[in-house]
Amino acid sequence: FFTKIILEIMDEIFARAKSILVIWADDTDPENLPAFQEILQTKAKQAHIAFENVQMLLDSRRATSSFDVILLGLVSKRDTPTNVDLLNEFFRLLRPNGYFITHIEHAKQSQAIDHFKMCGFTSCNPLDSNSSFLIENKDDDVKKLGSLWLCQKPSFDIGYSVPLRNRADSKTGQVLPTAETKKTWTMDDDDLIDTDGLLDENDRKKPDVKSYDCGTSSTGVRKACKNCTCGLAQELEQEEHAAAKQSVKSSCGSCYLGDAFRCAGCPARGLPPFKPGERVALPTMSDV
Repeated sequence: FFTKIILEIMDEIFARAKSILVIWADDTDPENLPAFQEILQTKAKQAHIAFENVQMLLDSRRATSSFDVILLGLVSKRDTPTNVDLLNEFFRLLRPNGYFITHIEHAKQSQAIDHFKMCGFTSCNPLDSNSSFLIENKDDDVKKLGSLWLCQKPSFDIGYSVPLRNRADSKTGQVLPTAETKKTWTMDDDDLIDTDGLLDENDRKKPDVKSYDCGTSSTGVRKACKNCTCGLAQELEQEEHAAAKQSVKSSCGSCYLGDAFRCAGCPARGLPPFKPGERVALPTMSDV
């Protein structure tokens, strides 16, 4: 009963087909091609049947969505191996709702099904009918070790799109919500939290870095840690610079004249000329 149903489905597929592509491999007996075409034509009377070598398929560059049915390796005695590139090409050549039929060894069917689905085929089913005319050319041992598989392409094609239907105001052009349109989640100003209100007076106080221990030794000497983030490292650095300036005395008395009159170790090197006793102020310059 199950076999009868399968045969009826296959007969209906071929009866409705208008174009069929038969893929054959190099191990195919050339004498089998006309005989296979004659039998296939009796099943698909209104279909145009084309033949293509599997090695030349990718280079043939046939038009997209050209065939209703593609048969792979059914004219050969042995099964024809497939790969992702070939399956993608079969998927491209098939029309929407088109069928791809091939014979697969049982041990390789799990991997083959994964490849079929990965390439876009949505329906993949076995056709356990060894009496089908499609595998009459197969060796008996090949028939026992495998079965026919029927895969179908979805009802849409590559690049298929559907326009969205929106109702717009004729005056303003603004899209109006429909009954099926979900309400968009919005947030008013009253729902916002004032971040300044999260801080109290203690949070606003500037920290006193002198009260931080941060590596204070037993003798009371303050020393910043290696990864100091409390500000003590910057404070100690400023104190060192101030002490260095106070302790530096000019040995030549010409530091104020400029770099041309300063010695190699002059602490004022790089500073502009200044008057004796005057505080040096660097001019503000823009990086732009």
